[in-house]
Amino acid sequence: MRHAYILLPAAEGVPLGNVADGIVEILSKRGLQVAKFIPFGEKGIPFAEIRNSIVSGHSQVIMELLVDKFSRVLAKHDAVIVEGISTPDIFYKKELHRMLTSALDADIILVASIKNGKSTEEITSEISVEKYFHKGANAFMAGSVFLNVSEDSEDVLRAACKNSDLTALAFVHGGENPGIESVMEGIQEEPWEHILSKNREHRMSPPEFRNFLIKKAQKTKARIVLPEGAEPRTVRAAILALQRQIAIPILLAKREDVEKTAASLYMNLPSGLEIIAPDNIAPKYVSLLTELRKHKGMTEEDAKKRLKDPIWVGTMMVKAGDAEGLVSGAIHSTAETVRPALTIIKPHAETSIISSVFFMCLPTQVLVYGDCAINPNPNANELAQIAIQCADTASKFGIVPRVAMLSYSTGESGKGEDVNKVKEATQKVKELRPDIEIDGPMQYDAAIMESVARTKAPNSHIAGRATVFVFPDLNTGNTTYKAVQRSANIVSIGPMLQGLAKPVNDLSRGALVDDIVYTIAITAVQAGMN
Repeated sequence: MRHAYILLPAAEGVPLGNVADGIVEILSKRGLQVAKFIPFGEKGIPFAEIRNSIVSGHSQVIMELLVDKFSRVLAKHDAVIVEGISTPDIFYKKELHRMLTSALDADIILVASIKNGKSTEEITSEISVEKYFHKGANAFMAGSVFLNVSEDSEDVLRAACKNSDLTALAFVHGGENPGIESVMEGIQEEPWEHILSKNREHRMSPPEFRNFLIKKAQKTKARIVLPEGAEPRTVRAAILALQRQIAIPILLAKREDVEKTAASLYMNLPSGLEIIAPDNIAPKYVSLLTELRKHKGMTEEDAKKRLKDPIWVGTMMVKAGDAEGLVSGAIHSTAETVRPALTIIKPHAETSIISSVFFMCLPTQVLVYGDCAINPNPNANELAQIAIQCADTASKFGIVPRVAMLSYSTGESGKGEDVNKVKEATQKVKELRPDIEIDGPMQYDAAIMESVARTKAPNSHIAGRATVFVFPDLNTGNTTYKAVQRSANIVSIGPMLQGLAKPVNDLSRGALVDDIVYTIAITAVQAGMN
């Protein structure tokens, strides 16, 4: 189990450098491979660059870059000590600390410099993590390091820690800016042994997930066709995807229409951006489409009519191997995007149902929701297949699958046809795939909140820690995902279709540019898996 700890100052100007170095030294002497990671400043990303990214709304790109650097360091070490910002004039450091702690899924070590003569109550207030680090970040606390400790103040500090529910990791003498040796001498053996022995399960954060997607997509270099080629969000997303080498986007539209859109966005079209007028390429696929649908009575004239629709043209490009995937839906319904795929590309041979998932990028964790886009009212067998697909998708995308089969009832608390369907589906998954961790029926709050789980489902190994949420029907799933997305103001990536022989993915018509960019990335990753 690898460990990540971030040092945060409890007040302005509390020094962190020597504390980090001292912890690294003492842990290294115990035989651990330990590294220090400095994310910001002279040895990290310059503060000017960070400020510009925040102002321009691209702070997530900075977090992805840091996650990428950090993951390479953590992969080679048992523990990494992350040095937070102690520079007093960085006014946005609290927000940076929140984002960084969540992005790295790091445990917090609070560093406090103690003034002599303070009461237990005063110190308790000073080391309150909520005072400095917003509780809504849902971070885990490892403990606190105390600087400037006098000979007779440890009892007061221990009482303050008890009041704040903090673990004292070090009592450091030697003033407000002690040397490395003083830090090493002040480190408490027992609490460090305790926190290092903890095996808290890693949570995949949104920046880590996005970095995972981008790295995978960049390796695939998939050609992804975008049939809504002149739509403003799609044009912007295609330019970003090309610039970040996420994929090779193909815009299906007349060049003059795309140029007009780009001009309205004050963006220049990159020279490598491929733009194809669908009318020019459609004749290439008439005979293939006719052959594919002749058993349904399709004639060449019928095929020509179908291929007046850019989505049908794009789908034929995927079928013929001229593109590896398709993303559409910014201005078209799900049916308009999915119907050509079901007609032409068809499901995998080993699947009996097409379903969908959304990757819900919550502040500290990415969750999987399914099925929120395709199947209106699946029966128990279909719901079981959807759950299996969702679990397998989560695993392929780096998320440990723990499946909650959602209902208005938890366990045996409710009765009725809808509850029975979820019970039956849960049992079928257990029979078909005993390797999948699954439980249900379960209410959403019991599935996601440990405090509720202890009351409603105390014997469940899924309750309170679910990562995959399978909704009983489309009405429930679609309503819930939109409510969470809009109310919490989070990025929701998807819907990603499951079960097709080649990747075709739908967008919500309310999709943001970021949603489209990451859906392009997901489609490219799927293409690589295929």
